[in-house]
Amino acid sequence: MKIFVIIVGLLIVAIIIKSCKPTDNSKNEKRPDDAILPTNKIQNDKIVLIENASLDDVKNAIQKFCNVYNQNEFVALPLLTVLTEKRFAVTFPYDTDFVTYCFFVNYMHYPNDIIYKPSITAWTSTKQGDDWMTDDTVNKKVMLYIPAGDEDYDNVFLTTNDNIGYKMGFAMGEEKQRLPHPGRAYIEPESTAEPVGKEQIQFK
Repeated sequence: MKIFVIIVGLLIVAIIIKSCKPTDNSKNEKRPDDAILPTNKIQNDKIVLIENASLDDVKNAIQKFCNVYNQNEFVALPLLTVLTEKRFAVTFPYDTDFVTYCFFVNYMHYPNDIIYKPSITAWTSTKQGDDWMTDDTVNKKVMLYIPAGDEDYDNVFLTTNDNIGYKMGFAMGEEKQRLPHPGRAYIEPESTAEPVGKEQIQFK
């Protein structure tokens, strides 16, 4: 009887643990109706440069991101441009909000179930009304990145074009943490024009 009680107890614990396990939404390919896909492009300067990665890994990571964020509405529609075998650019022809853009940069660095070590740098111009803005980051060109040795996994780092640095955390209350020195000095993207490459792939 005692053994039976122990077995039942272990089964109950196993069921509770399984039910508490977070769902991996990156495998959910649910999408809204294509009828609400945007058709008019919105001019913006968001560009993400990804280096030291394979095309398959980059495509897989972008698709997983879209599986997470585009289930109920088309929050982000990344356009992948293949520059070389190991070098890629991602733009957002229909734009996306600043926070989602930060999430994208982070997700491409830490995608679910993909083991790779890409170099990722992103650029955009901030504007009034963007979430997480401060007086010294709004209406500026900024560079986004994940520094080497990052152990928090839920943030991106930001450097303005006048070299003011912030850590943008995703946890409540940690969205804006000014740094004594920027983790990386600001550099301009190679070009602000739409990237030209061997191939372009539109994700949704």
